[in-house]
Amino acid sequence: MQWLIHGHTHRPAVHELIANQQPAFRVVLGAWHTEGSMVKVTADDVELIHFPF
Repeated sequence: MQWLIHGHTHRPAVHELIANQQPAFRVVLGAWHTEGSMVKVTADDVELIHFPF
């Protein structure tokens, strides 16, 4: 599985895609202006989590 995790954008999301004929994910973290965000990856799931400061 391939991952690209990046941040400081205004459109946090988890995108599923195909890269080099393999499943891949692009995770976009939030901008951290009014709340924080992080990604939690397990063997079964990927979750974008928002939290207050």
